[in-house]
This record gives sequence, structure tokens and C-alpha cells, in this order.
Amino acid sequence: MYLSYGAIGVVIGHEITHGFDDQGRKYDKDGNLNQWWSNSSIENFINKRQCIIDQYDNYYFAEAGKNLSGYRTQGENIADNGGMKAAFRAYREWVAERGSEEQLLPGIGLTQNQMFFLNYANLRCSQYRPQGAERAWQGVHSPGQFRVIGSMSNFEEFAKAYNCPVGTTMNRGDQRCSVW
Repeated sequence: MYLSYGAIGVVIGHEITHGFDDQGRKYDKDGNLNQWWSNSSIENFINKRQCIIDQYDNYYFAEAGKNLSGYRTQGENIADNGGMKAAFRAYREWVAERGSEEQLLPGIGLTQNQMFFLNYANLRCSQYRPQGAERAWQGVHSPGQFRVIGSMSNFEEFAKAYNCPVGTTMNRGDQRCSVW
């Protein structure tokens, strides 16, 4: 199940999180354009999303020769970060209800939690030709490697699973961004 939660679980969590991102927050339970959040909730969201925007603005996409636009990709980045957390929590709840961990894949040498994260990274693995890199840069989704680096570097459970030292690329410590 760690493989399933690390792939389709994160995708499902990502899509659910869109209901609470920069665009989804504008629509009420009936799908009508309506401010249903309190002003203080909106202010808190804006402050938290700025961390995500700034983080992704600093990623250099070598294939396109420029930095990402954290503002343009914020909704998808928020959903990636939220989806990762939701899927991992759901996986750990599944393990707790079951009462034991699943068997490890033989010969791999990784824990169940490490395999969860590895499978998410595999899901986002991509290569770009020059024209594709430009299209990817212009889109609302960050290129695959930044979807992985961004969300995992903000997630303490990833850093624990792989023993990433605080302050490194994959363990932002106090600099972690968290909207949800």
C-alpha cells in the first residue's frame, strides 16, 4: 500500500487540496463564486502562500534557462504540498489500523516510508526537449523535479525517513512552507 498511497494517494490528495487553494477558496460548497472564508482566514492563507511563492521563485529550471514563477504555479504547488501530507497521513493511519507495517520489497533496502516518497518521485519523473521545457515553464504546474523537491523539502516526515540534515536542500527546517 505504501506504493499506492505514494502515487495515486498523493494525486487524490492534490485534487482535494485544490478546493482550498488560491482559486478553489473562492467557491462555496455549491460551486458558486462566494467569499466563504473569514477575512482573517484569507489573510492567513495569503501569508502562508507567500512562502510557497517565494520558495518556487527560487528554483532554477535549467532546461528552460530561467527561474520558475512561484506566483503562476502557486495553486498547483499548494496542492502538491497538501496532497503529499494528506496521502502520507492516510497511509500511516492505514498502517495503524492494520496494526503492522507491510512487508518490504526484497532487495531494495528502503523502508516503507522511503518507498512511499520514492514512488511519488517516480510518478513525477520527466525529461524535456527544449520546446517542451519552455511549455512546461509557461504552465501552471511546476516541472516534475520541482514538484518533488518542493513538496518533499517542506515535509518533515520526508526528512525523517531519509535522515536529511536540517538546512539542506531536502530539509528546510524552520524555512519549511506549510499552507495546510
